[in-house]
Amino acid sequence: MFGCDSTLEVMDWPSAGVVLKGFSNVEDNFVWQTGRFGEINFDFQESSKGRCANIDVMLDMDVFKHGEAHPGQNVFVYLNGLRIGSFYMSYRRMVICSVPASLLRAKGNVLTLDTPDSIQPRKVGVEDDRVLGVQLFSLQFRRDA
Repeated sequence: MFGCDSTLEVMDWPSAGVVLKGFSNVEDNFVWQTGRFGEINFDFQESSKGRCANIDVMLDMDVFKHGEAHPGQNVFVYLNGLRIGSFYMSYRRMVICSVPASLLRAKGNVLTLDTPDSIQPRKVGVEDDRVLGVQLFSLQFRRDA
């Protein structure tokens, strides 16, 4: 379960009750989104929301890319159906989306990643049959300063 000041590496998600849809198994402290859409389902401590009006949703991520053939990808981030961020990713970085704390529910939050440019690495000469979008390392929530 997440709260106002929580950080969870992908390795810790199963023990925190985080459920992934559209992602592969964890590899070396990250997880690949496989396909255009990936969902992160989680609960949020209702008591921690009262301490902050806005919350930063922070994602440490990269995308599949390969030279000039596929230099980066667009990533659209949604929280409970509302788009909270749009990014063009060509390197690993922390993306930050500020949202009203009221957007988070105690149970059943869904963070959706949409990568319309995701492709099979095989199409650019890399041996991998999966369709790869985001490479996700951690998810963090913090009070918006």
